[in-house]
Amino acid sequence: MINLTQQEKQVILFMASVFLLGTGINYASKKNPVIKTLACFNQNIGKININTADKDALMSVSGIGDKLARRIIEYRRQNKKFSSLEELKSIKGFNSYRFDKVKDSVYVDKNLELP
Repeated sequence: MINLTQQEKQVILFMASVFLLGTGINYASKKNPVIKTLACFNQNIGKININTADKDALMSVSGIGDKLARRIIEYRRQNKKFSSLEELKSIKGFNSYRFDKVKDSVYVDKNLELP
């Protein structure tokens, strides 16, 4: 038998516990749609929802100034909401370069019901 110190036994027990916990979470996320939704939600933390953001929030995104923020809000008013980030490219002043600059800082909440 291997002689282990008390501290070594604790480390092995801790590692086994973390492994089992990770396996359980992985299994649960595959079986439970609520956990998948939470994972999706976490990906958007720190990003601006272009369907609800006001002018100041939009302007906090690098690459979006006053004029572009107003155009985004106007587009949103006319079309009810954005259904994808790609729609930003249809706004005057939103070329591919600008889109690539802001796409990681904004998101579209497709489940959002706007008035």
